[in-house]
Amino acid sequence: MSAIKTAKFVLILSLLLFTFLSGSMPKALPETDASQAIVSAQQKLIECYKKTVEAEKAGANVTELTIRLNEAGDLYSKATFALKNGHYDLAIQLANQSINSLADFADKAAILRDEAIEAQNRDFTFLIFTSVGAIAVICGGLVIWRLLRRRYHTFFLMAIFISALILASPALSRLLVYPRTEFFTEMWILDPNHRAENYPFNISSGQCYNIYLGIANRLGSCAYYMVQVKFRNSTQPLPTSFGPIDERTPSNLPSLYNITFFVADKQVEERLITFSINYTVDKVLRKISLESMKLNDVTIGLSDYVIKWNSTKNGFYGFLFFELWLRNENSGSFGYHGRFVGLWLNMTSSA
Repeated sequence: MSAIKTAKFVLILSLLLFTFLSGSMPKALPETDASQAIVSAQQKLIECYKKTVEAEKAGANVTELTIRLNEAGDLYSKATFALKNGHYDLAIQLANQSINSLADFADKAAILRDEAIEAQNRDFTFLIFTSVGAIAVICGGLVIWRLLRRRYHTFFLMAIFISALILASPALSRLLVYPRTEFFTEMWILDPNHRAENYPFNISSGQCYNIYLGIANRLGSCAYYMVQVKFRNSTQPLPTSFGPIDERTPSNLPSLYNITFFVADKQVEERLITFSINYTVDKVLRKISLESMKLNDVTIGLSDYVIKWNSTKNGFYGFLFFELWLRNENSGSFGYHGRFVGLWLNMTSSA
């Protein structure tokens, strides 16, 4: 009996010790979990982006892939913003949604890549046969022409070369294409009617306004862009957009929100941007204190932003602008791509 009691005592003591140690072990902080989820989502995006580039280089149409990347990128941007504002549970949820939306992405990209490679092989075989056929037509025609003792030489020779050109036209169309020498990105803003005319200018606090933000990729392959949304008053610095791209510098103002764009080569990605700005007017001190901005379905705090009266233009003016950044695969980071677009907003009417 004493042995049994001793065993029970040891077992109870072990359980108590395990419970104490488990309770005293440090638990993972919500911020750490959220940061890890964000990193995983970013890694998944980059992995799938590279698969898209591989498929595109093989000749595949990657439009479907970029649509999925942009959907996942939107979730990732919101997750990053939630982490920045201390909403850790929401950040984890959005990051996981971004990862899950790309669950079978690699398989789909591989299928498109393999189909493109097969199509290219068939095209190459067809080009070989048409080229050989054209040569055979020329050689055979010349032999027949000689056997006919070179009668009807003008008409016969023309028929031979025309037939050969028709057969060789697929191969000639490939050879006569001039190589691309210019590689660049276009960026623009359009008004609610898709025109460069009636942009929002005179705005009121809390009122919603629409614009379209577009990017056209002419870089030669699928690109991973990041657009940094920023806001400035008339005295704060702008980014530069002239001179060599490598020498252009972004604004030193903080990014309020980042929007991801995945755009295939020779393709355009355009987004509807709905924004509203909440602010209060101090007529005594002649200033406007910004409170928040709603960008699509994301609310951004602007409590540190103040716009003072512009005595030159007799008004309160703020500049909402969008900086273009491009991911560099060699460095694995984003760099300012030398372009920005923006809107001057006049808040005087509310004062």
